[in-house]
Amino acid sequence: MLLLGTVALGISAASYALIYTVVAQTVSATQDRLLSAAIASIVDKLYTEDKEFSLDLPYDTFSLLGAIGEDRVFYKISKRDETITGYGDLPSVSKPGSLLKPSFEEFVYRNKTVRVAAANYPLIISGQTEIITIHIAQTKNFEEATLRKIGENFIPLIIIFLLALILLALIAANLITKPLNQFANKIKQRGPNDLRDITQEIPEEIIPVLKSFNGLIAKLRNTLQQTETFIAEAAHHIRTPLAVVRSESELALRKSKTPENRNHLRKIIRSVDQTNRSATQLLDHAMVLYRAERPEKVSLVLNECMSNLVQQFEPAASLKDVIIHFASVVDIATTMKVDRNLFETAVRNILDNAIKYSPAEKQIDIKCLTSRGKYKIEITNEYNGIKKLKINGLFKKFKRGSNASEIAGSGLGLSIAREAIVASKGDLKIRQYDGNLVCATLTLPL
Repeated sequence: MLLLGTVALGISAASYALIYTVVAQTVSATQDRLLSAAIASIVDKLYTEDKEFSLDLPYDTFSLLGAIGEDRVFYKISKRDETITGYGDLPSVSKPGSLLKPSFEEFVYRNKTVRVAAANYPLIISGQTEIITIHIAQTKNFEEATLRKIGENFIPLIIIFLLALILLALIAANLITKPLNQFANKIKQRGPNDLRDITQEIPEEIIPVLKSFNGLIAKLRNTLQQTETFIAEAAHHIRTPLAVVRSESELALRKSKTPENRNHLRKIIRSVDQTNRSATQLLDHAMVLYRAERPEKVSLVLNECMSNLVQQFEPAASLKDVIIHFASVVDIATTMKVDRNLFETAVRNILDNAIKYSPAEKQIDIKCLTSRGKYKIEITNEYNGIKKLKINGLFKKFKRGSNASEIAGSGLGLSIAREAIVASKGDLKIRQYDGNLVCATLTLPL
């Protein structure tokens, strides 16, 4: 904005200076032609008589010069630097010209700036050529008044021109920057995992920028895909030998007879289970990152999907004598467009956490409802040995609570659940109530 205003001001100032200079030169040239004509009229009145020269001053010419802008006119006619008639103190031009091309100079005379024209004219007197020098001076009242009037009339036009120029510059700048702003807004509106190419109609000048940006996105996408593939393959290769280790450890546990050996084998099996769980969650995390970029939305029947998920976790809950109470006030035919894998991964991780950290012989309440065009799942359970949860820390990767030392886990469950919900344009919040009750609320747009 400042640059545009400066450029517009500079153009306006340059235009004013140019026009002012042209007008000043035109007025000055007009004055020079009038002074030249005055010299010519004086020369016409010069003649020789009785071996002397005589002059009839052209008062009509002087009157005409004086009438223009109420200027004053001065003259001096001299021979050999000796004033014959006129104003003897009138400054002399250093190099007078000829009748066809007089010389012009400006002086300050009697507190006024005057324009002086001077020319040498050869006159034959008594058979000898004498050089008569003629000086005609005129004040610059007319030129100054003309320039002042032009300035007074032209400045408002310059201001209008300046404002119009600024307006046009703003419109042009807006037209030029609009595609760039749209391009920037598209980037701002994208999520951290959205690595699709940007496609929009833009001017030809910005196409190289778009191509370069899409090229950068492609490189990032390729790097991320390689990382995800590596994590998935690594987790898969880890789980296979872990299954063998667990089977052998269980077999050894059955055959072992000493309490010390049996205790060591149980620790090995527990560590294998935890490592296997971490590998599974790493696979889930890789899948969530992949699906976040390429979601495959399907029409999901909510009640049916939630019932199936609850049934999957009932065997694990029964091992701790934990009851899962599922209640839904959502219409049986209600559906939601969502990526099924992302949705089920989020719910599974939260249910798994609720069962793991819930005390034995307690109840987990699952409630499904709709509100203001959103689908909500509230999972409430009682936690063991927690006075106050650090809610913000629960979503950090590999971060576990102070009561988790004896519970198998990797600290990835809630972070995976949140990433899956955010990728589905939803939200996950956890609140703690009195009596060690914790409620996880998943909210998704219908």
